[in-house]
Amino acid sequence: MALKDTLSVIAMAGQVAATVALERVGPGPRLDRPGVVPPNAEAITAAWLTRALASDVAGAEVTAIEITGGSDGTSSRRALSIEWNAAGTAAGLPTRLFSKAAAGLFSRLLLGLTDIAEGESLFYNHARPTLELRSPRAHYAGFDPRTRRSLVLLEDLSTTGWTFPDPQSNPVTRTDAEDMVDQLAAYHSGLWDSPRFLRDLSGLKGAARWQEDLDGRVGFRSRTLRGFDRAAEVLPAGILARRADVYPSFHRALSLHEQGPQTLLHQDLHLGNWLRDADGRMGLYDWQCVARGNWALDYSYAMAGALEPADRREWEEGLLRRYLEQLADAGVAPPSYDAAWLAYRQQPMHAFAFGLFTLGGTRFEPELQPRAYTLAAIGRIAQFVDDHGTLATLED
Repeated sequence: MALKDTLSVIAMAGQVAATVALERVGPGPRLDRPGVVPPNAEAITAAWLTRALASDVAGAEVTAIEITGGSDGTSSRRALSIEWNAAGTAAGLPTRLFSKAAAGLFSRLLLGLTDIAEGESLFYNHARPTLELRSPRAHYAGFDPRTRRSLVLLEDLSTTGWTFPDPQSNPVTRTDAEDMVDQLAAYHSGLWDSPRFLRDLSGLKGAARWQEDLDGRVGFRSRTLRGFDRAAEVLPAGILARRADVYPSFHRALSLHEQGPQTLLHQDLHLGNWLRDADGRMGLYDWQCVARGNWALDYSYAMAGALEPADRREWEEGLLRRYLEQLADAGVAPPSYDAAWLAYRQQPMHAFAFGLFTLGGTRFEPELQPRAYTLAAIGRIAQFVDDHGTLATLED
């Protein structure tokens, strides 16, 4: 990274650290000012929430807010119970919400400095309302570019029977895999080569640019290689012997995103980000890594990261044909099967790198995912890379 960029990142990090410190010891931000994003769910006031959710409902007011549960990881997640006055109740305003915030210093640096939080806000405010998906909708999504604060208030799907299964005990059946393929095709076709990427979605970064910023701001390469060494026990011998080729191949795969139609990418399709609706159908959430690029990044990630290798080998040809048929049914001109098969083989490197990054944190950072789960996912993805000769397909 150039010295100018390094100094810029240091300055931004210093500003974020100072902001987080002031939030913890000071009086907190003035939420009565227009556009102010609360730093976390605990800071939300009844007056702020009324403005955020009910500005167009005459007389509606929040009368009470209660945090009923939550957890902390990459984001701080909280379940909220909301009480309204008679006008709010009569209007059917939401009484249960689920919040996500970049509250702590680590999450603010990871999600704020890399613009991840900004992309998620853009997705919920502009892309999600136009897509038919089994995925939560947002009642509010805000990002403050100065403080790097972000907050999303999502509908609480658990009130209507949706579940968020433990990915370590959530086996994927063939029917589940077909659901996943159909969801991918739904949001890919919905924004396939869309002119909206030059209009209301122009703020979405391309996949290569998205990764370049992550590389420069959070030491992605060194952390990924550290994760590779820690994952040695689950890596096939053919992959283990090519440690030096993994990162260059990852970037060669990203360079392919400049070719062909662009679409919306989720970019983080590990099994822990799939939910189930009241009927057990698979859906997708956690859109904080959203970008634009080639469809195959998401598709390969989902198949490599969620399917057991034996099942994936048996199902993958039929699943890919189903995906292409779904695109055609939605009015998209899909790639040929042969072109799609090559792209499928080339694009699991993002999934592989993300898994290794997750495993490669220092002892001073919070664990992003349970180690056993991360190792299992890396093992599945690495086997895909080995089975499909992915590194060879990306050689110059």
